[in-house]
Formats: sequence, structure tokens, C-alpha cells
Amino acid sequence: MKKTKKAIALALALSLTAATAGCGNSGSGSGSKESQESKTEESKAQESADSGEGQEAEASSESPDEAAADGEGGLPPMTDEEITLTYACWGLAEKGETEAKDKQIEAFEKAYPNIHVEFVTIDQATWNDSLTSMAATGSLPDVFWVFSATNAVANEWALDVTDYYEADPDAKEVYPEMVENARLNGRLYCMPTVMFPYLVFLNKTYFEKYNEPLPSYDWTMDEFKEIAERITHPEEFYFGTSNPNYIDYFPALYEGYSNRGWDGKEYHFDQTWVDALNLKYDWIDDDTLEWESAEDKLRYLGDEGAWPPGFGRSAMHFDWSWTIAAFEDAYTAQSGCEFLYYPQPAGPSGAEMAVVDYGVISASTEHPREAWELQKWTSWGKEGVLNRYEGYKQAGLTVVSRMPVISNSEAWDAVRSFADREDFIALYDHLEKTNIISSTTSVAPGYDEMSAWMDENGIWGKLDNREVSPADMANELTQKANELKDEWLANHAK
Repeated sequence: MKKTKKAIALALALSLTAATAGCGNSGSGSGSKESQESKTEESKAQESADSGEGQEAEASSESPDEAAADGEGGLPPMTDEEITLTYACWGLAEKGETEAKDKQIEAFEKAYPNIHVEFVTIDQATWNDSLTSMAATGSLPDVFWVFSATNAVANEWALDVTDYYEADPDAKEVYPEMVENARLNGRLYCMPTVMFPYLVFLNKTYFEKYNEPLPSYDWTMDEFKEIAERITHPEEFYFGTSNPNYIDYFPALYEGYSNRGWDGKEYHFDQTWVDALNLKYDWIDDDTLEWESAEDKLRYLGDEGAWPPGFGRSAMHFDWSWTIAAFEDAYTAQSGCEFLYYPQPAGPSGAEMAVVDYGVISASTEHPREAWELQKWTSWGKEGVLNRYEGYKQAGLTVVSRMPVISNSEAWDAVRSFADREDFIALYDHLEKTNIISSTTSVAPGYDEMSAWMDENGIWGKLDNREVSPADMANELTQKANELKDEWLANHAK
């Protein structure tokens, strides 16, 4: 892997050297990227010291912005040889995803006619096992999606793409926290592909039933809490809200962190985490939150396995964008209710969390530069987004759940082209301008190990049964999470 990394650095350095020789210094990059560029220079300086490639590292000290201005884009040129790249992604059983994938590959091959893309079909149910088998035979796809980027790094499947990311001006449009949260000891091994934002499924019919005015689309978390407590009517089996994953998204709303308080370097089970869990427990106790027994569901809905939000019994249900289609079809018909889709209520930080899928480039690829471009065209890049939505239109989709991971007006205009309702337009406008923070599940070191430790020690059972309070556990959980994080980094990202 070290040889591959040095090859990438050398190729990038030579590209930047050519740009400098052709046009000279064009000035500094964007001030908003000062911190990121500082990290870039530190990593390049360390690489130079380690490898002895002083001349190349010095040449590569030009920022990506300067390289782009010099006309080279900061990246090595694409090959003009005839090559084949392999690619794998999931979700193809969902309507529109096959058409989206085909559009992306077709557009890439049209832009680079010397490159053929071979799609590798992998059963989503056995995704990780299939990748393990492919790795054992040296046949991993050049570009593929992963459920766990940290697992891919631990298995040495993932190429270090830090230099490509920092040299590609297009990458500046990626929501920065999606990248910073995924760095391992400062290095980057994955890129975001699509996101599923967390939003509020607001039951307009419920609001009308209890004469509650609809909130504005730029509402706050304080307003949400007030409405939930005011509009709940448990005596009639109607509840203010449901699906209380507050510990997941409160850290982003209040602190600008991801879930478990991950800030890209440390975990923080802090006061925000304590408050989030206490709010859940308080609202269970006073019936603001739908948290009903099978017996009550049988009594009121005729089925102990019934899902009350789908029967219109929750005023404001929190869920991911992948649930919109079900609400628009099955749950609207089942409940007789009209649903609106609201942005997350804002917190003090101005940020919010979304579930983000990630992809990697194989550490064994023979064409890393071309694989980087293919990854961009099939996931995070503007071309990938535009062609994804063209595929959706071809398939006849009217509701989309996979959202761009870039702040780019053309990309978000493509999303808005599916909207003919005020609520959807307001939601998409909000997402485009919001600081989106990715969930940590796939990318944070030690996350899986911490989950296993909590399960083995029955932590959630103790908390949910009120045997211990969140405040009693916070310091221990913070210490343990960071201990496991440090162990993971020491073993897998030296």
C-alpha cells in the first residue's frame, strides 16, 4: 500500500510541476479551506521526510486551487490507453437505481471512450462476505461501495485517496464534514456516495384535527418540542412525535458533532447526549412520544404489530428520506392522512446529521487515477448526480430518497426538478445550504468495537430500565469509546 501511496504522490507532484512550469504561481486558494490546506501541507511534508522524495514533495506544495487555476486541475492526466475498470454498488432492486447506474456508466464511457466499465453484480445480502472472497482471489472491483469504510481499511482493501481528494478542485464541493469525519490519522480512504437526510414527516391532517397551526419550514428544535408537548393526546391514542433517535442527531444540531459526539478525532458522550436521552425517557413517561405496548396497539388499531405513525397517530414522525415513498403510497392510503416533509428543526450549531453511504477505490487497482474519476462520475461528482437523476426520470420516479453529497446548484436543481410541492422545495433548498454532517457508523474508528462492548455489557438495557442514568454513564462511555478508537487506529491506520 505504501508503494501505491508514493506513486500517487509522485504522479500528483509531476502534474503540479508541469502546471507551475507552464503558468507560474497563480495565488493562494480559498480562505475557507485554510485549515484543510494546512493539513494537506503537513501530510505532504511528512510523506517527503518518510520517502526521501524531497524534490517531488516540494513541487506538490502548490495548493489544489493554484493547480486548477494553472489549467491542470491538480490531477495527473487520464490515460489514453484502452483499459477496463470494474465497479460495484448496491440498491439495484429499488426502482430507478439500475437506470441511474446505467446512465452514470454510459456518460463516463462517453467522456472517456478508451475506458470500458464492467459492472460487478454482488448480492447486497452477502455484500461483505462477497468482498472478502473477492479480496482473497485478488478480484476486488476497482471502485465499490462499502457498508463499513473502517472495515475496508482494516482489511487493506481501500486505497489511500487523500492526495487525489486534495488535488481535485471538484472535491471542494463535497460537504466538508463528510470528509473530515472519515479521516483516519489525517488520511482519507473513502468518499461519500449519496446521503439520506433525516427529516420530519409532519401529519397535516393531525394538525388540523387539533387546530394546531403548521410551523414554518425554518423552525427550531425548541419550537418542535413545544408543539410536540402541546399536540399530544394519548387518551385518544394520538401522540406528539415518534422515533426518538435524539442521541443520533442532537450532537449535530447542538454541537456540530456526529452521533456519539464524534468530531473527527474524539468521541463525546457529553451533556448533549445526556439531554437527548433524558428527553426520550421523559417523553415516554408523559406520553408525548409514541412508545406503546402491543396490547395498546391491539386495542386501538386492531393489530398488536401495527405501526402507529403509519396509521396517522403521530403528529411529527422523524425518519430518513428512504421512508418518503412508503408514506406517499401505503401510509397515506392506510391512514387517510396528508403528510408533509419538513427539514429537521434547527439547533444552535446550524448543522444537521444525515446517513451517508461511502465508497472506496481498491488498494490493488492498476489504474488509481482513472478509478478516482470513475468513482466521481458514479457517486459524489456533479456528473454522477445529474446522470443519477436522469436515470430516475427515465424510470418514472416521482419521489427521490438519495440526495447529493455536494453543495452544487446544478446538482440540487436536478433534485428540485422532481418537486412540484412547496414542502419538497423547501426541504431541498434547506439541505443545499445546510452544513451536513455524516453519521459515524461507517467511518469512525472503534465504532463497531464500542457497539459490541455496549451490547456485551448490557449498557442499553441498564439505561432503558433506568437502572443507571445517562449522566452516570457519560464519562465511562466517553473514556471507553476513545480507548477503543485509539486501539483501532494503532492497529489499522499507523
